[in-house]
This record gives sequence, structure tokens and C-alpha cells, in this order.
Amino acid sequence: MNYKEGDVVNIEKHPVDSLSIDCESLMISLKAVPFNKNIMSRLLDDLAAAGVNVDVISRTAPVGETFDVSLLVPERDMASVREIANDLGSDFKMIGITVNKNITRLNLHGIGMRTQSGVAARYLQVFADNDIQVMMVTTSEICISCIVRNEDAKKAATAIQAAFQLQ
Repeated sequence: MNYKEGDVVNIEKHPVDSLSIDCESLMISLKAVPFNKNIMSRLLDDLAAAGVNVDVISRTAPVGETFDVSLLVPERDMASVREIANDLGSDFKMIGITVNKNITRLNLHGIGMRTQSGVAARYLQVFADNDIQVMMVTTSEICISCIVRNEDAKKAATAIQAAFQLQ
């Protein structure tokens, strides 16, 4: 297909193109991580050394001297992740660490998100309207990812497909 000048604008008129679903990840969450420590770099180094691919990192801004962070990693690496989390927890007892495999990531994709506002608001409203708790949200220029409990995944996917007219 040949595009002419101005066609990019036409491509971006539709904000959402697809929904992808990932139910093969697990979430590692750390609560009350001391802000002045190198705990995050240690965690990421340990995961890398074990060959664990970190797909998403969502960190809060510091509150006082601590922050919270969650990471998504492949569920197949559960044994390595648990060992790394236990080692970290042994060395830093003030940190609350959980590993949750009961999650599904719903990724809303669309090139039009770059130029259209309100897509994230509409996406999150779908979850609110369907009484689905969003555990984590991450965004990029053309993707919004929401993490939900596995038991809510099918209901969420159906509602999102209907709201954004996806087939």
C-alpha cells in the first residue's frame, strides 16, 4: 500500500487497534523499600544473573524514605524468582515482598493513542464499570497495560472488546 503525505494522521484517527492478553507472567512486589539503598539494582542484577527477563517495572514515587515497586517476569521462572526474593528478604527484613502468580495482563494497543487523549480514562472506566480491581497500570506511547486477578481476566477482556469495538 502506498501512503501519501498526511496519511499518518488518518492512521491515528482510531486510537485502539487490539487487545492482547498475557496470563503467563507473575508479579513480584516490594513494599517499603528504603530510598537510599541499592536494593532495586541488586534485585535486577540477581534476576538478570538467573536469566530472568523483567518485562515491566512499576515504581511509586518515594513517600518519606521508602517506595513500592512491582515487576512482571515470566511465570516459568517462579523457582528462581522465589529464591531471589527470599534472599533479598533475608538481607532486608524491613521490606515486604510478595510473589503473585494469580495475575493476567491486558494490553490495549493502538498507534492513535499517540495523538488522542482520554484512552486511558476510558480503559480504566471499563474496569470500574465491571467491578474489576486493577492491580497495576503501565503505559507507553502506544500501549496501556493493566494487571488484574486471573479470575477477572475473561470478564475484563469481554468488556474491553465491547467498549473499544474489538473483535
